[in-house]
Amino acid sequence: MTELGKAWTITTLYALILLVAHTSAQAASELVLAEAGQARYAIVIAEEAAQQEQQAADELAYFLGEMTGARFPVVTDDETVGERLIVLGETSRKSLDDIPPPLRPEAWEGFVILPEDDDLYILGGQIPRGTLYGVYDFLEQELGVRFVAPQVNHVPQRTTLRVAVEARRYDPPFEYRAHHPPVQARAGYNDWMHRSRINSLAQGYGSVRRLGAMIHTFAALVPPKQYFAEQPEMFAMVDGKRTADSFCLTHPQTLRVATATARKWASQADSDPSKKWIVEIGQNDTHVYCQCTACAAIGREEGAPFSGPLIRFVNAVAREIGKDHPHVLVETFAYITSEAPPRKTRPEPNVVIWFAPILKDNGRPLNQSQKRAGPWMPGPVDKPLATKSLTYLRGWAGITRHLYIWDYPPSFADFLVPFPSLWATAENIRIFHETGATGYFPQQPNTDGTEMRYLRNYMLNQLMWRPRRDPRAVVEEFCQLYYGPEAARPILKYIDLLHDAWRKEDRFLGWGGYRDDAFITTADRVLAQATALAPTPEHRARVAEFRLPIWRLMLTQAFGNAGKVISLPEQWWYRPDHDGKDTAPQHTTTDFDRWNRVPIAELSPQAAAAGHGPGWYGARFEISETHRGPLALHVAAMQGTWDVYVDGQPVATELPSGLERYHEVNYVPLPGDLPVGSHTLMIHVRNGSGFFKLPRLQNPNFTTADPVTIVDLSQPLSPDLRTAAEGFLSASENAGITRIFYGYTLPDAYLEKLVRPKIRFLLQHGQGK
Repeated sequence: MTELGKAWTITTLYALILLVAHTSAQAASELVLAEAGQARYAIVIAEEAAQQEQQAADELAYFLGEMTGARFPVVTDDETVGERLIVLGETSRKSLDDIPPPLRPEAWEGFVILPEDDDLYILGGQIPRGTLYGVYDFLEQELGVRFVAPQVNHVPQRTTLRVAVEARRYDPPFEYRAHHPPVQARAGYNDWMHRSRINSLAQGYGSVRRLGAMIHTFAALVPPKQYFAEQPEMFAMVDGKRTADSFCLTHPQTLRVATATARKWASQADSDPSKKWIVEIGQNDTHVYCQCTACAAIGREEGAPFSGPLIRFVNAVAREIGKDHPHVLVETFAYITSEAPPRKTRPEPNVVIWFAPILKDNGRPLNQSQKRAGPWMPGPVDKPLATKSLTYLRGWAGITRHLYIWDYPPSFADFLVPFPSLWATAENIRIFHETGATGYFPQQPNTDGTEMRYLRNYMLNQLMWRPRRDPRAVVEEFCQLYYGPEAARPILKYIDLLHDAWRKEDRFLGWGGYRDDAFITTADRVLAQATALAPTPEHRARVAEFRLPIWRLMLTQAFGNAGKVISLPEQWWYRPDHDGKDTAPQHTTTDFDRWNRVPIAELSPQAAAAGHGPGWYGARFEISETHRGPLALHVAAMQGTWDVYVDGQPVATELPSGLERYHEVNYVPLPGDLPVGSHTLMIHVRNGSGFFKLPRLQNPNFTTADPVTIVDLSQPLSPDLRTAAEGFLSASENAGITRIFYGYTLPDAYLEKLVRPKIRFLLQHGQGK
């Protein structure tokens, strides 16, 4: 061991001895904060306290009052007060210099909690927000308060409040803790985020802030509209052609322009030490990177075709930013094609690597064997990126000072699909922390009402703050406090059923989530028990929101199946309409001998190219004496404007194309006087590729209706299905859900124009003609 190492060890041991001695001396300290509903302490802050310290005092006084019924005065340190004090932040009574060195916080938002004689001191280290976070941590750890959800706090009641306090310090392991907030936030949402110590909302708000463009910033740094036409060599070469989808990272002009733009963004930063400022040099959200001779040579040298030249490019920008703006960080993605770290080049000290393992298996933590990404995931699924994320993570952690995580805990194909990722997400947070990550951002739906939203958020909040907490204990705590102790039991049973059922599937968990016929039946029964055990209408509303994903799957299966009397064949007669040029009407056709015979295609992400295209589609069906009606036509998914004819007569014209990812469409009521016997159905599709089967999304045991069916509305719905339909309408509106599929626009056309109207149509079953 070197002399320096010996000196460090001796110093460290001495500090630990001091810490143990000081903590032991304080271990027996018991403070009586209130007695018989009367406060025994005053809260003291500096005369010129920062806003966060004033907020800390107000919050502490509020929650102590909620607990005891007592009023705790807040005074400044220049006032004469009683003998017992809770002192927040640096004051004339104590500063950080007065704190024993082992107890002085080191992290940006760290704090110390120190009982001394009959007084209590809570001091932030580097910034006043540390004091605020110290108060919240004291309320949680010493007093048992829980910040469960917006306007839902658990505050133990005791008129005499005794608390044993040991001296301790806490340095938050993640300096960046973020959330995607809902666009239409519930009342109290921001208070809940503050109390949960989330310091950045989405990408650009809060205490960790990005300047200029937020993410995927290449197009903002070097606008293609301004440069591509005249200087295409500044942009990526792919298969011998230049494309504006990415940069040429070795072209000097690209670097000059990007650096100039980044400088402008960095100049917007102020010197407030309570904020971290970031300039993003982030690749566009594509899989494209430059393959020119110079970029390819660096890629080979670095063993990383994209991230090799990318990190050299980002380093060059960061060195320039650091000259004038040393407090501004420069950030880039490690994402899909740039996920692998370079072999030789290290990021500059002011560079943040934002590691985004989007292709990982969400059903398993990174330290378990990963299943390969499926065809419904983005990116080059024929490459084993999903199985290498942990290796790449460790590689980045070994070469960079600032490693943030962009994680993907939920489904983005459907916000209301059961998604058994709770335990894998929790374990991954621990792995990220122990590997050396210093920031964590889980990308989530930007709407309330989504699958397990507040349960997931509570777990994420707790684990971002203390990554080694037992996630099971956190989830159980939330369920008991949010749904009620009795209702929590079936909720937790559902969570176990979901994860156990998925584990048996032994498949990749992608954005399709988990859909299974047998599980849906069991899950609905279990969650019905939770509704019955919820103690109040408010608790029942929360359980109803939790049930939305299962209700949604039940309804998805019911569309076209409930009351089904006819399934039309999956082979149809087809006559193409060549780009709208074949205008001859065919709706009265009864002889299909010269028409093509085509199967109904399965919908894919490339729906416009997957179907048979514009044209006339024909089929025959039989009406029997048992079909009492009224009848309706159900088409599973449509791409294009369409008309419906029965026996040559128009039933509906210019019906709209399907909406959002699945291209689902509404029911079409059929004429009420169709006689018994054979009939011809003709569907004319314009400006689109036709109608489809719904995809299974990696869920082979999930059954939906046939592509085209006819239903009899005189047939009643089952009680469970009617509960699901009525419950979904009420709970989705009460929850404030604005989107079901990934996106940011509001309102969600799919939700408002299709899902709810289709459910209301379904509720007509059994209501008479």
